[in-house]
Amino acid sequence: MMKTIRQFREERGESEMQLADALSATPKDIQDLEQGIASPSVERLRRLTEHFRVDETAIDLEPGHSSSLGERLGDALTP
Repeated sequence: MMKTIRQFREERGESEMQLADALSATPKDIQDLEQGIASPSVERLRRLTEHFRVDETAIDLEPGHSSSLGERLGDALTP
């Protein structure tokens, strides 16, 4: 199941500032990513996956976006 950047960050107990420092970004950049206002560059996505130790497909980059029927079925069938 995919998680948002905010969910990953909060699970680690990190502040926006701590994540921003880890990604060489600003807190505003992190806010924009978490809200889906901005999409990460290829380099920033690589840093996110390394930081959270997840595959890029595990990160929901469009929070608030309604899942398609196929996505919901895939999530339901994934153990």
